[in-house]
Amino acid sequence: VTDKGGVVCCLDAGNGKQLWRHRLGGNFSASPIVAGDRVYFFDRKGTTTVMQRGRQAKVLGVNRLADGLMASPTVVGDSLYLRTRSGLYRVEATGR
Repeated sequence: VTDKGGVVCCLDAGNGKQLWRHRLGGNFSASPIVAGDRVYFFDRKGTTTVMQRGRQAKVLGVNRLADGLMASPTVVGDSLYLRTRSGLYRVEATGR
């Protein structure tokens, strides 16, 4: 779960209790994406933060696209699709 102030938290699906809370910073409007054991968060400036899915907060990586995100990304197969102000990006699991 994200808020507009850049704070994400993980809730237990069984009872709704908060497991952890972590400040990423930024202004979030896009929906987070879960793919495999990773959760992707996207802020309006184009920063993508990748976290390990689990009972503890662990940031795996941060990347930024210069022109910001315009819509919630989607996953198709092994690819992540990101729509920015100037284009559409496809990022494969291989990192290409």
